[in-house]
Parts: sequence; structure tokens; C-alpha cells
Amino acid sequence: MPTLLAQLNINPGDWLLPWDSFYLKGTLCSILVGLTCGVLGAFVVLRRMALIGDALSHAVLPGVVLTFMLTGDTQPLPLLAGAMGAGLLAAVLINLVTRHSRTKEDSSIGVVFTAMFAVGILLTNSLPQGTHFDLKCFLFGDALQVGTADLTLMTIISAAVLGLVVLLYHRLKLVSFDPLVAAAMGVSVGVTHYLLMGMLSATVVAGLKSTGVVLVVAMVITPASAAYQLTNRFAVMLWLSGLFGAISAALGMSVAFIFNASTGPAMVIVATGIFGLAMLLSPTHGVIFERLRRGKLARHVRNEDLLKALYRLGPLPEPTHRATLADHLKIQPARLARTVARLRREGLVTPHGSVALTDAGTAHAQKMVRAHRLWETYLTDRAGVAPDRVHDQAERLEHAHDLNDRLDEMLGRPDTDPHGSEIPR
Repeated sequence: MPTLLAQLNINPGDWLLPWDSFYLKGTLCSILVGLTCGVLGAFVVLRRMALIGDALSHAVLPGVVLTFMLTGDTQPLPLLAGAMGAGLLAAVLINLVTRHSRTKEDSSIGVVFTAMFAVGILLTNSLPQGTHFDLKCFLFGDALQVGTADLTLMTIISAAVLGLVVLLYHRLKLVSFDPLVAAAMGVSVGVTHYLLMGMLSATVVAGLKSTGVVLVVAMVITPASAAYQLTNRFAVMLWLSGLFGAISAALGMSVAFIFNASTGPAMVIVATGIFGLAMLLSPTHGVIFERLRRGKLARHVRNEDLLKALYRLGPLPEPTHRATLADHLKIQPARLARTVARLRREGLVTPHGSVALTDAGTAHAQKMVRAHRLWETYLTDRAGVAPDRVHDQAERLEHAHDLNDRLDEMLGRPDTDPHGSEIPR
């Protein structure tokens, strides 16, 4: 009997289907949602407001349902007004609870958004039987339900939000990085905060049919978090956030058609994949490059430790040098052999015969010894560390030998270290 896994409905040939004229409205609307959410997400991530973004996305549900109960239809403009009102109410309630109780902001967010989301579910359940209100579409998104009115509204909101970001870029940036300085410079932090919440609420509501209230926060946070891994410049982060959001939406639509799945979860999966790649491959903050940098630093330290050991022990015959050095440096023989071979290629150790320092290796080793003894002197004289306890700390600090001359000058150019050993000049 075939397994359920074997019965999955996967259609690789449907990856271009979202660009068919019949589905194009949903695809374009989703791309605008991803672009706008990504740009706003840069401010949300920098201000550490991810929980507030989650709160807003859930808190708009009662506004949507209540508007539907009052108007009897699902036209996007009335739903937008009701949802924005609910979103701003949530932001105000979070502020009030935080100010007038002992509850911290994160707890206040949890209290308010879960309560409002629960109200939305209760209102939905209280609708008369036979009422056409697709709760699943609003919760998880279905871009195939996007109509001309939805696309028009999203286009207007996206243009308005991006225009406000460009117009108020410096104010939003200042409030995001340092609200205290912004307030001292006369910027109304509160008004800016609620403006950002309003823009976020409008975008969330306009994109409900694409991603749904449950998953739209991922389109706000994840592309911005991916961009944050790749750059330290805020302007570049804004561009990357918007680009990643748009790409997540476009590819997510293709993934949804290939796997015959909902569009909202597919977009979030793609956005998460982009974040994972950024986390792994970022040249400055990525896991892989960080491992490479640590490995390079570890090799550098082993090279210098070996040079210093040879400086102290002198030339070692070829058959016995491995055991002597491995015991002295406390490293594996195989790693020691690779270190010796590397130093020979760099011309710091003699190429054949006994393992001994070349002139260049001796000069480098003297720098290390000098650095070690200067740090021992500094730790004893300036940091108050006992002379019998400075060796291990100096072993870790000595590799920053670019500071040797500055450290020597600071200490008054001492001739000997705390143990009476001469400091090489």
C-alpha cells in the first residue's frame, strides 16, 4: 500500500503558473506585501519590536470581523479601516498597561494581543450559520482570493508607506537608533511610534489575503533579519529587506503551486530559507565565515606558539622534535606536523634536517617573547595580578603583538619582566 508521502501532490512544472494572467493579481499583491513588510521590518527589527509586530498582526482580527458584522461584506477598504482601528487600539492598550502596571512591555504585549485575538475568534464563532466569512483565508492567507480591489488597495498603501519612509527617513532612523537623542532634538517619539504602528497595521491588513494574520509577522521580521546579517549600513539594510520580502513572496507563490499548498506558509518558508542562507554565508556575521576566521586565528596562534617554543628550546633533531614539541605545546602530533610544514613554507623554520628557526623565524619569535614579557609586566604593575599568576593570562594576550610598542611606552620601557627575565628590545 503506498504511503502518504508517496501520494503527495507535487507538480514541479507549475512553478511559472503564478505569472499566468489568471493568478497575476495575487502574485503582484503578494510581492507588494513582501516589499512593504520588508522595509517596515527593518525599523521593527532595529527597535526590537518583533513582539509588537506579532501583536498587531493578531490584534487586527476583531477589527476585521466587527467591520464585516457591521457592513455585511468583505470589501477591502472598510476592512482596512476597521483593522487599522483595532491595530492602533492594541498599540495604545499595550502602552497603557506598561505605564500603569508592574507588567513589563513584553508581558503587556502578550496580554493585549492574545486577548484581542481571542475576541476576534469569539466574534467569528458568533456569526450566524451560513454567513460567508472565510476565517482560514484571513488567518493563513490565500493569494488566489485577491481581486482587483485588493490589488489596487495594496498598491496605494505600498506607495504611501514607501513614500512616508523616504520622506521621514532621517526621523524614523533617529528614533529607531536612539529615541532619547531624538526626543532631545525635538522629534516627537510618540507620534513617530504610532505612525510606524499605523503603517504596519495598514500593510498587515492589506496583505491579509496573501499571508494571513498568523504568518504576516514573519514577512515583517524574517527578511529584515536576513538583511541585518549582511550589512551594518541602515540604508543598505532597508533595500535588502524590501528585496528579500519581494523575492520571498514571488518564490513563495511558485512553491505554493508546486506543492499545491497555501500561499502564506510557502512565502514564510522561502523567507526563512533566505534568512538561513544569510546566517550561514554572511561575510561578516555568518556562521561559516566565523568558523573560518576562528580556524585562521587558531592556526596563527599555533604558529606563534611553535616559534616561541623553538626560540626557547633551540634546534631539535628531526626524529625527536615531534614528541618534544607536542608535549611542550600540548597539541596532537598530526596537527603539530601540519604547523611545522606551514612554517617551513613561510620560511620561518629550516626546510630540512633539524627543526630550527631561520633568521626571519627568530625575529618573529623575539617579538612574541617581548610581547609576553611586556604583558606580564603590565598585568603585575597596572592590573595588580600576582607575578606567579600572570603567565597564563599573558599567553592569551601576547598574540596582540601589534600593541607591543604602545605597551612598552606606557610601561616606561622596562628592561625586565616581573620574573627578572630580560625584555627583548
